Amino acid sequence: MTTAPYDLSITTITYDDDTSYRRVLRTLFKIESTPCPADKIDPITFDEQDIDDTILARVLDWIYSKTNRNPLFNTLYLKAAGFMLSQDAQTGLCILLAYDNLPLFHPMLCAFMNDKPQFSDKHPTYVALYNKLFS
Repeated sequence: MTTAPYDLSITTITYDDDTSYRRVLRTLFKIESTPCPADKIDPITFDEQDIDDTILARVLDWIYSKTNRNPLFNTLYLKAAGFMLSQDAQTGLCILLAYDNLPLFHPMLCAFMNDKPQFSDKHPTYVALYNKLFS
């Protein structure tokens, strides 16, 4: 059995700035941080660039492969993609992982992954994200 590349054990996430948001994403995506070289680049720019694209792509593909056959997720993916004038569901997934949406998307993903048979459009985590996107 392979370990999920995304941490579903964390049920609630909070952050209050870009740096803490990126820290949360790294934790969820199981990406190690690299210490910032003091003399080479400022810490904020380094933090923004300190991402392993290979791991990032693997995690996005994993989430998408687990959710793309579910019509509820596809509804949200397509709505989110539309905010970027796109009809690509994978673009929508990226938008749902963005700063404003992650606190609602993550608990919904956890609820779905932990109890697929009981997950429905009535689940509070789905309703919360749906209402945010469609209001």
